[in-house]
Amino acid sequence: MKSYKLLLLLLLNACLTGCGQPGPLYLPGQVAPIHVEPEPAPKPEPKPEKTK
Repeated sequence: MKSYKLLLLLLLNACLTGCGQPGPLYLPGQVAPIHVEPEPAPKPEPKPEKTK
């Protein structure tokens, strides 16, 4: 009975530990996607009014 509890404890520990890599998982050999925030579009400069 003790070996059953020890095996269960080791299995539970392995499941909770996982691979230890934080963040989203990806397959080796694939490049992880890079998220880049787009720069805001420049505001158009106001055109000077023509006076006559």
